[in-house]
Amino acid sequence: MSVALAFYYFSRRLEGVQALPFVEINRCTTSICDDLSNCRTTTDIVWSCLTTIFTCTWVAIHPNIPAPYESSFEIGLRRFGIVIMALIAPEFVIVWALRQWTVSRRLAKEHLPEGWTQTHGFFALMGGFMLFSGDTALYTLSPEKLNELSKDGRIVFPKISREDIEDKSKGDIISKGFVIIQTSWFVLQCIARGVERLPITELELVTLAFAVLNLATYALWWNKPLNIQRPFAVQLSNGSPDQVVKGAEVPGMFRRAMQQITKTWADTRILLPIMPFAVMIRGGNLKTGAKKVPSFYSSDGGDNIWTIALASAAIAVIFGAIHCIAWSFDFPSHQKMILWRTCAIVITCLPVTLLLFGKMVDVLDDYYLGIFELVLLFFAFYIFPIFYIFARVILLVEAFTLLKSLPPGAFQTVQWTSFIPHV
Repeated sequence: MSVALAFYYFSRRLEGVQALPFVEINRCTTSICDDLSNCRTTTDIVWSCLTTIFTCTWVAIHPNIPAPYESSFEIGLRRFGIVIMALIAPEFVIVWALRQWTVSRRLAKEHLPEGWTQTHGFFALMGGFMLFSGDTALYTLSPEKLNELSKDGRIVFPKISREDIEDKSKGDIISKGFVIIQTSWFVLQCIARGVERLPITELELVTLAFAVLNLATYALWWNKPLNIQRPFAVQLSNGSPDQVVKGAEVPGMFRRAMQQITKTWADTRILLPIMPFAVMIRGGNLKTGAKKVPSFYSSDGGDNIWTIALASAAIAVIFGAIHCIAWSFDFPSHQKMILWRTCAIVITCLPVTLLLFGKMVDVLDDYYLGIFELVLLFFAFYIFPIFYIFARVILLVEAFTLLKSLPPGAFQTVQWTSFIPHV
């Protein structure tokens, strides 16, 4: 899909991507471009941005392996939900990818005698190993459960080569490399427009932030298989299904959804609006008897949890700081300028603030300061995330509405020949 979109995009206009301005924009001028051979339209801008954002969300997401009982509709619906979450909080995807990258490296080192690579580690975290008794699927094996059953002699440690795992994957070095090239081309366009002092629209600035995060995401997930639909069967050695926990009967999709909503409402109804994002950060735990891992599962980060949190916060600050490039832009009104600046500051500063609050809660937990600790938790896991989500949504909406008043320079394309040395 990404290859097809990229071919279509490049065939329309090789230089129709975006860029970033370091000059003051005058939106009061008319939206014209004198040299028609070096112009682009608003449609070109929107199309290139949407193509890149699609690449940075739908194509870049490497989902975990679905359960055997899930339909194609349910799998697609869940992936669509992940894409929506990635549009609102793409930094959380980085957190997910970074956790899996860290744990997969650890698993590769632990199982080096078995010939494991980081791809094997990713495969295990995706729910790639399912316990079977004959033809009956029992439950998904976590890396810890895999080790436990192997040491007890109840299973033979699975033998699967990296080539066999990659054969299951729907992505290869060519398709992944093409996405990287497409995203890098967008970033290069932005740099080139900055060098030529051509303006960049707010929508292009938002897309640039997505593109930068996409490069980091792909780097972390480079060895992770893409869109595997079926796990590897691990047969029970000396025993029967009675000797292990059997997979429970699974209700239909809508009943499962209602059960989850009802449970969340009963347990933490105040967190219901942000619960999907909280689950994305935590990763979730593999339930006993489950036939798939949670959507954002990454096992236990161990002693690296704060290192992961610090690295994720740094990347999130970079993402927010890119939006702050528009600080000196000339907006149609003072209100829109204040709105953009405020939201840009919020998404830039909140990740670090949330990290500091989390560390404070972790330290104070040893002393149990009661109401003070509860106040910190309330702000860290409810107030701050709500502010962040609202700020992200406002920036996305404003990026499109500001297309109604573009300066003439925004329609000028990059003159690539000016970068070629000549006499």
